[in-house]
Amino acid sequence: MSDLRVVAVAACLLLLNPAICVAQKPAAVAEVQVAPAAIAIQVGTTQRLIAVAYDAGGNVITTAHYRWSSNNLNVARVDSTGTVTAVGEGSAVIRAEALGSGPPPKHGAAVITVRRRAP
Repeated sequence: MSDLRVVAVAACLLLLNPAICVAQKPAAVAEVQVAPAAIAIQVGTTQRLIAVAYDAGGNVITTAHYRWSSNNLNVARVDSTGTVTAVGEGSAVIRAEALGSGPPPKHGAAVITVRRRAP
């Protein structure tokens, strides 16, 4: 065990209730949903998507982290926070993969339709 981990565990035990200092294994991701599931936006605009992971019992996993991706970077790009930027006309699928959820990895998706900006 590293010195830093030993210090962190000791501090936890001294300052907090020892019962909450025990590391819990994260729940296994059974499903990921992305909202909104479909949007239409104009070139040059942005839209934030939200990903939510659920365990097999349907409970939200609040500690999940996601890798975002677009299947068509000529239409829509997505950053690490789920913010989509419309860059060209067409359609794209934005995926949020729950990190550490595999194999196989669990992901959700949203369909993005990008239209020309109104004059």
